[in-house]
Amino acid sequence: MKQIVESPVNRRKSLCMDQFFYPRSLAVIGVSPKKSNLARNVIRNCIEFGFRGEIFGIGKRPGRVFGVPIFESIEAMPKGVELGVVLTPAQSTPDVIKKLGKRGVRRIILETGGFSEFDMRRKVLEDEILQIMRHYGQRLIGPNCLGIINMKSGLCTPFADYRYSVSAGSVSIISQSGGMGRTLFTVMENEAIGLNKFVSVGNKLDIGEAELLKFLLSDPETSLVVLYLEDIRQGRDILRIAANSDKPKIVLKSNRGKAGASIALSHTAAMATDDKVVTAALTQAGIIRIDNTYELAKSLKAFQMPALRGPNLVVISRSGGHAVVAADACENHRFHLPPLPSGVAGKLKKHLRSNVIKLKNPLDMGDVYDLTVFPVAIEESLKQETIHGVLFILIYSEQTSGKDVHGIIPRLQELMEKYEKPVAATLISSAEGLRKIKQQSGFPVFAFPEEAVEALAISYQHYLLSRHRQLPQTPLRAGSNPEVASQIKRVKKAERNFLLHESFKIVEAYQLPVPGYKLVQKRSEAVEFVREFGLPVALKIVSRSLVHKSDRGGVKLDLDTLAKLHQAFTEMEIRIGDLNLEDQEGGLMVQKMVPPGQEVILGARRDPNFGPVVLFGLGGVLSELFKDIVIRLAPINHSQVKKMVRQVKFLPVLYGIRGGPCLDINLIEECLLKLSDLITSHEEIEEVDINPLIVYPKNGYIVDARIILAQGVRERD
Repeated sequence: MKQIVESPVNRRKSLCMDQFFYPRSLAVIGVSPKKSNLARNVIRNCIEFGFRGEIFGIGKRPGRVFGVPIFESIEAMPKGVELGVVLTPAQSTPDVIKKLGKRGVRRIILETGGFSEFDMRRKVLEDEILQIMRHYGQRLIGPNCLGIINMKSGLCTPFADYRYSVSAGSVSIISQSGGMGRTLFTVMENEAIGLNKFVSVGNKLDIGEAELLKFLLSDPETSLVVLYLEDIRQGRDILRIAANSDKPKIVLKSNRGKAGASIALSHTAAMATDDKVVTAALTQAGIIRIDNTYELAKSLKAFQMPALRGPNLVVISRSGGHAVVAADACENHRFHLPPLPSGVAGKLKKHLRSNVIKLKNPLDMGDVYDLTVFPVAIEESLKQETIHGVLFILIYSEQTSGKDVHGIIPRLQELMEKYEKPVAATLISSAEGLRKIKQQSGFPVFAFPEEAVEALAISYQHYLLSRHRQLPQTPLRAGSNPEVASQIKRVKKAERNFLLHESFKIVEAYQLPVPGYKLVQKRSEAVEFVREFGLPVALKIVSRSLVHKSDRGGVKLDLDTLAKLHQAFTEMEIRIGDLNLEDQEGGLMVQKMVPPGQEVILGARRDPNFGPVVLFGLGGVLSELFKDIVIRLAPINHSQVKKMVRQVKFLPVLYGIRGGPCLDINLIEECLLKLSDLITSHEEIEEVDINPLIVYPKNGYIVDARIILAQGVRERD
């Protein structure tokens, strides 16, 4: 029996990801000659894809499948096998992993299903597998996955038939779902876009998207990475990896999780949902997020062209109607259609059959029947330094003009490469003719002008993100505020969250501006406060079980006489009884009223995947209605906070509208920086909700705040 010798160099290589994608030898466990057997399909796929390493099968009976030997046990197979693919019942897999470990197999793809994804009680199996792997120094992809395809090495481990569904190219895929992975292949096949590497991660018991993304972004054979994910683990690691690479990254993230917002304890939690944090985090790292599989095709085609490095386009169309549609789409995406360069007009005049064409942008060339004129117009446009790309629209008959159109496609590809600018071509003809163009040339073809414009928008977005992407900082800082730490310890001991006046003490400890306030139990204490701070004042119920006070009649504002204060005190005492608020730690908080101003919201929360984040947006009672917010990973610096504040839609209000004064934007920025310090320095804090901060031209005040502890007792009204 032939033994595979493992060299010292190869042992070092086994420590990296290469051995999963470029193994010299492969063992498939669970093989039988039956046609219904899934493991035998792995062997067939590898043979069909031209895998150049040695393949062995492991089954209950010795024999051969597709010419590959089947051994009746793992112990009987040759030593030195580099990769094992396991397709045996879930209950048997711990023993299989152990036997592979004893035989020296350090890389395993566990395609078997029926683990925690099926029943959480089966997580014990996963825990057992992890323990075995750590003992033998093994690494694992799966379980519940399809494994790996590498078009260069010929490795193809899925147990389904993949012989005719993919062609070779430079796009690599990481997919949490095998079925969605196959859907991505179909999209790529339809657009004649080739695959380089594919990996299905399944339950991500060991290796997840972070390690694989790092490998693929450093892979010279991969030009673009597409990820389909249902959850994101090690979020900060993924962002750091992505931000360090110029290669395009596209993420289709499902499982958006909107239901949690309806039970949120604060405005911040309701608006900074997990999914919105995902979008903000991916954007911050320069990753393109798409919402559905429809968007995948145009996104992939966007990166089959050179990057769009500016907003100025020329639209060249054979149809006036399509030119108008394209111009509308360009305007919707904030592209500019500058006047047609004089050089373009001069070159085209001699090709016109009559003077019915207006030489402007968009350019309607319906009078031109010589299709070779179109590349001339496109090249003259691309030559101009002020033009960043061309949108080309051609409607034609495959029967009468198909040959001519096929002839100009290579010229369009040459022009893109020569000028390093995109030519987004919308070709409107028969499905069969367009399929031939895609398959024969690999040229990106769009079905509608709007799709082409959207692809250019994706390209331009990536270009801007790649220039301004931000490497996420370490989320936790050393040195918490001693006063805040003491308050947190006291409240945690009481097994509750911070009350209103206690939340004010926390924000005051970080030098955030708060008007005068006092917790009172008696009317006389409220009157003493008025004598010190003056009128008007507000009166608020303080209770751990009353979250949204104004919604439940727990707030009285603009009390500008002592008589109104006494009346409000009486009404609040009645209201406490009506609401059955029995917690003795509460009472009433009297607070100095501040003048009306612009209300903004500042928030922070600890996201389960990405850690602490901060939020800024339009505040007040309508904050959740309009949801005009910006989210960033914390900690943030001065440069980031300036960009953050200037991305809200109500920014003109902050700068003053209709002759009004500019508000204190510096105060907002300083408050956000301090809030970032607070959430990153104290791991026990899960949420901070400051709504509103009332801002004036020269200062501002926080008039309501809520702080929630990660381990606190959360009671809802």
